[in-house]
Amino acid sequence: MSASTVIAEIQSQLRRSWAPPSGDGPAMTRVTTMNLVVASTNPESIEHYAHIVDDVAQTIPARTLLVSIDAANPVSDLEGEATAVSSLSEGSNVCSERIRLHATGETSLRIASVVEALLVPELPTAVVWLGRVHVNDPTLQAMAALAQRFILDTEYTSITSLLAFAKWTGEENGQTFVADIAWTRLSPWQELVARFFDRDAAPLAEGIEELELTQASERGAKLGSEGALMLGWLGSRLGWKVSRLGGRLAFTRRDGKTVKVTFKSIARPKGVAPLALASFTLKAKLGEDALDGSIVRDLASGLDPATVDADVLVWKIARPGGTPFEQHVRLGPNKGAKWLARTLQRPANDPSLTESALFACDFYDDDVVCT
Repeated sequence: MSASTVIAEIQSQLRRSWAPPSGDGPAMTRVTTMNLVVASTNPESIEHYAHIVDDVAQTIPARTLLVSIDAANPVSDLEGEATAVSSLSEGSNVCSERIRLHATGETSLRIASVVEALLVPELPTAVVWLGRVHVNDPTLQAMAALAQRFILDTEYTSITSLLAFAKWTGEENGQTFVADIAWTRLSPWQELVARFFDRDAAPLAEGIEELELTQASERGAKLGSEGALMLGWLGSRLGWKVSRLGGRLAFTRRDGKTVKVTFKSIARPKGVAPLALASFTLKAKLGEDALDGSIVRDLASGLDPATVDADVLVWKIARPGGTPFEQHVRLGPNKGAKWLARTLQRPANDPSLTESALFACDFYDDDVVCT
């Protein structure tokens, strides 16, 4: 169908979904606080995300657009439909909207204009792009131009793609900020690492001598985005430098001393995401003061079979003359809706993400593998 026909039909479907119910049913209340666009060249990814955006809309009411793009298809066509996503709240039927679009062939090049026509005016727009990022892709560029926030997941692309796109948006469209769902997943780890250096232990952050990072993967696997960003965050916060000495990777502190960094792997149980961060341990020393800290993820330790990924983090700290302290922290289910919602709720502009990714790119190479 033509774009104008699809747009007209979707708008008609939306009007019908807003119509008052017949009989004595609860009144319909349409609530929309933002536009949320999910786009992918993989139809399976879109189907998977349909459930995620429905869950997100329960807490962040939005007009959601699920956009499937198949530019390689020789047939140019556009299909679309709209449905209401409802939840009962205090006796009323709170309704948000979900729109599906499927573009093939040359129609894919114009899909951004169709999306723009279906956005709720004067509300913020976030675009979630699933899959690989190519900065020179005109479809990707047009979609980014619609958004105040462009969300990636470097678990499915790369940190270099994240940086390239952030650089492009800064140069071409300074009103669009780039976010990363993988970065959001690291927030509990960052908080726990920061706790190692609370109060009088703060100076020891400058004295880290050893660091070991473990991910859930087979031996010899490339370091994943979670581990790379985690190390990038710590290194960029502490002013470390990355260098290659005779081809060997080296991390240097502000005082010129080298930090011994080790990358390891651990068997990945069923239900745990590939390349997931599994542990982060460090040793620090300044003069007579020292600190041993570890965060170890008890993989597949969920409360029941439905939440095997609701893992426990075991946080430990030990200092000379003190009593070792241990705390168990449950991450909660590693569900896509939770992390997408948290990403949407974070500040749009996050300079620490760019700084961490820049640092990670200095060592994020094919020869950085986990043994």
